[in-house]
Amino acid sequence: MTLHAHAEALYAGIRSLLGQHDASHVQAKLARELRHMIPTWSEARPDCPGWYWFKPPGVNEPQLLHVGHGRIDTKLMADLGPPNNLVDVQRIQGHWAGPLLPPT
Repeated sequence: MTLHAHAEALYAGIRSLLGQHDASHVQAKLARELRHMIPTWSEARPDCPGWYWFKPPGVNEPQLLHVGHGRIDTKLMADLGPPNNLVDVQRIQGHWAGPLLPPT
């Protein structure tokens, strides 16, 4: 099920409780919030710090990566482990899903 389909289903369940509203605005807000709970694969690189699922090209098994700000500047860096360690996310090709929210 796509993120949009999840947002539509959730909206259908709460529509009667919302009163006067713009349906497309509410669905867009739901989709943005669901992105953190139901990550989907994308080639878009991370734009904020957090934990992300990552799949390099040609690899089926995803790995969990921490993305944070670099030590010298504010570039987002992913910890790929040895031998590369911290690498600028703009230089990493692959599919990303996240950021993942920590459990409550």
